Amino acid sequence: MDALTTPLNWQRVRLGDIGKPCMCKRVMKHQTTPYGEIPFYKIGTFGNTADAFISKKLFLEYKTKYSFPKKGDILISASGTIGRAVIYDGKPAYFQDSNIVWIDNDETLVKNDFLFYAYSNVKWNTEHTTILRLYNDNFRNTLIPLPPLNEQIAIANILSALDHYLYNLDALILKRESVKRALSFELLSQRKRLKGFNQAWQRVRLGDICEIVKGQQINKISLNNTDKYPVINGGIDFLGYTNKFNVSKNTIAISEGGTCGYVRFMKSDFWSGGHNYSLQKLAIKVNNLCLYHILKSYEKDIMKLGVGSGLKNIQLKALKDFEILLPPLNEQIAIANILSDVDSEIISLKNKKRQFENIKKALNHDLMSAKIRVLNK
Repeated sequence: MDALTTPLNWQRVRLGDIGKPCMCKRVMKHQTTPYGEIPFYKIGTFGNTADAFISKKLFLEYKTKYSFPKKGDILISASGTIGRAVIYDGKPAYFQDSNIVWIDNDETLVKNDFLFYAYSNVKWNTEHTTILRLYNDNFRNTLIPLPPLNEQIAIANILSALDHYLYNLDALILKRESVKRALSFELLSQRKRLKGFNQAWQRVRLGDICEIVKGQQINKISLNNTDKYPVINGGIDFLGYTNKFNVSKNTIAISEGGTCGYVRFMKSDFWSGGHNYSLQKLAIKVNNLCLYHILKSYEKDIMKLGVGSGLKNIQLKALKDFEILLPPLNEQIAIANILSDVDSEIISLKNKKRQFENIKKALNHDLMSAKIRVLNK
């Protein structure tokens, strides 16, 4: 937003003009414990779960004598991931000095709720030393748009409503994932048999019901993010993309190294790298989707097959000798349909979440740049 596009009743202000940069008093390492009364958040645990604590006595002393955030103040990460914002909820907690900072802003000038969303639109001016860091001068001199208070409130309300929707989506995803885990356990442990199925399950070696094929190494330099075929090479994430594939779609893949034992079902053609196994030429009595769900339920046991010091890997023989309980084919199909339906629902919810995250990001930008106005001009 520049002078030509700034509404007449908006300002662009330095953070230092709306309040003083603050931080907590330094806490020394010997003053912390792994367990205790008051959580102490360092930059690595900021916004998550504390792994260090301080005594209540020290907390009350430092809170009284030195700078301490008020409920609703917006805490900012000043190192690592610069500018990550967390609203202080007022619960007893202490924060690492210089790495976690806040502006002691005057709410008659700028509302905390608005400031929280304004921060996510800021391009922070940082200095490079051994790590990325936001110094006080950078913080003070950072510019933000400042609409009138009533428009600040309206902007924050819109973005907060989107956040609330995303929060509910997250809760729904977690609930459906919990349902999937419970269903998977019930159906694949035989604790619950589907109506009409009562035949015995067979214990089989994985190598007896499919061909386990180790992938081919591919030069990482040749990969990009634009080609058609994903490359799997031992990790959970794709290594990149290439213009060729060596395994067809609808195939189970198991990581040989990296996150060894990780099981996935590939719905698209892909390149299987040198640290990956693919399960091919399945026996007639095997449904590939059900086999995927069975192996996923055994994933922790498959991961234990990893050998070697440091980075573990799974030997081909160990994977071939791995045993599973296999239902009759018609029961496999019924189980696969149930679990895959829940998977599809979870994928749909996650796609919706990504869609609304993008909508929120674009809307935040347009609201903060006055491209979209929420009150009459």
